[in-house]
Amino acid sequence: MRPANNWRSPAGPGSWPGTSGSPAGPDPLPGTAGSPVPGQAPPPWLTGQAPPERGVPSGPRRPGRNPLPKAAGSPRVLRLELGLVLLLAFAPGILGLLILALGTTDTADVQAQLLPAIVSVIFELFLSWSPVLVIAYLLIRSGEGWAGIGLTRFRAGDAGQGALLWVASFVLVFVLSQVFRYFGQREVDFLPEALPLWFRILQAVTIATTAGATEEIVVRGYAQTRLEQLRAPTAVIVLLPTALWGVLHVYQGLGAGLTIFCLGLMYALYFQRTRRLWPLILAHGLFDMTQLVFILAGA
Repeated sequence: MRPANNWRSPAGPGSWPGTSGSPAGPDPLPGTAGSPVPGQAPPPWLTGQAPPERGVPSGPRRPGRNPLPKAAGSPRVLRLELGLVLLLAFAPGILGLLILALGTTDTADVQAQLLPAIVSVIFELFLSWSPVLVIAYLLIRSGEGWAGIGLTRFRAGDAGQGALLWVASFVLVFVLSQVFRYFGQREVDFLPEALPLWFRILQAVTIATTAGATEEIVVRGYAQTRLEQLRAPTAVIVLLPTALWGVLHVYQGLGAGLTIFCLGLMYALYFQRTRRLWPLILAHGLFDMTQLVFILAGA
């Protein structure tokens, strides 16, 4: 009868803590496949783990979403900061809607003059960039930086995704403009023909770049990030800032406001999925620029 083999590898160099020889036979000899090598970790199948499958990478996968930064303040502070930013961003537009609804003033003739138009553009730039400056201060003070709201280092993939979103924006707006056309739309003279051509071109570039940057930073980057840090429901995170953004465009008509709300909803869902802001800034700016180019070409 063959005697039972109770040989075990002794502790020391070449052995791993928590492992022992095979109960069915002696441990492999040094230098053979699967043998202990001093300074190396044991193969996973000798420590009770399943061996890796072939063709499946064992390393960590690249995250598909930028991480949400940890809230730098209490929920009360975050709510106050968010309310301040939204007030700065939306109060002037809502006030303009009230003035338009009351019909107490007509600025079409004034804006068709060069000097008042220049002053108007400067004032609108100040109103548009003020909340962004406040956001910059809050992000620097909290230590989150621009990366905290998804404005990370620009990469080549951002340009490609921005171009795809730009095309998708045109398709979505074309379809929805047909669906909501019965709700009414209002023609708005963004670039009055009475102004010099050079000024209208400069104004078109200013409007497109400003709207693409400021609106995405405020509505998508900052507002959605703060709402997520406040643990708001996903529906609130996506719908609330987008609804406020859509209301500001009701001056173009209810149909146009609904169309722009749905466009913002597509942008909001993209940001919720990726937390990357550069593609949205590019898509938004290119979309507005193309629309204004069509206006200039038609004129």
